[in-house]
Amino acid sequence: MATKDYTANMAPAVRPLLDGGERLLAASPLAKDPGTTEDVSVADELTNLLDPTILLGLGTHPGNALQRAVFGRAVTGTPDSMARRLFDAVDGAEGPRVAVTDRRLLIVEVYADPKARGGWRRWLGPADLVARDVHAVPRAAILGAVAAPAGLFRRGRLLVGFADGSGCVLVCAPPSLADPVVEAIGGPRPDGSAAGEEHR
Repeated sequence: MATKDYTANMAPAVRPLLDGGERLLAASPLAKDPGTTEDVSVADELTNLLDPTILLGLGTHPGNALQRAVFGRAVTGTPDSMARRLFDAVDGAEGPRVAVTDRRLLIVEVYADPKARGGWRRWLGPADLVARDVHAVPRAAILGAVAAPAGLFRRGRLLVGFADGSGCVLVCAPPSLADPVVEAIGGPRPDGSAAGEEHR
């Protein structure tokens, strides 16, 4: 029931960002994905391990192979792909949250807006949650979502596929919120049509 409670609690903050008749289906806080964003070259990884500056403790090894083995691939696609833009939006936000509606996938930041404008009540008094739109992707551009297929530490991870062939991993925290987000986005369809059409 905590899942529905979180979405219900987020609804008043997200509502001003929604178009007329648009419905919030699921929401979750996001953790930034530490997975690798580039293809891993085993030869480069081995060469880096033999770098004398690293052996002496003077350099740092990026560790892309270990990063990918443990956390998986964070994003696939060109720098201007839908997935890379979504990944960059999540990475650039201070406290990213995902909000899935029947029309869009939104990345938002939520902050408290105090009801009192001055004095100690501003800091200790009641506050409203307010959402700021960071990034949006229309449902028509999303092919579907599945539980992340790679990475040992994949609890709460889901892979979202886009019509341009790119993909981006989102990490829901707590992990229990990932399944409702995947369900709200919808799974990939064999005919290649957009996910979530049943919500329209």
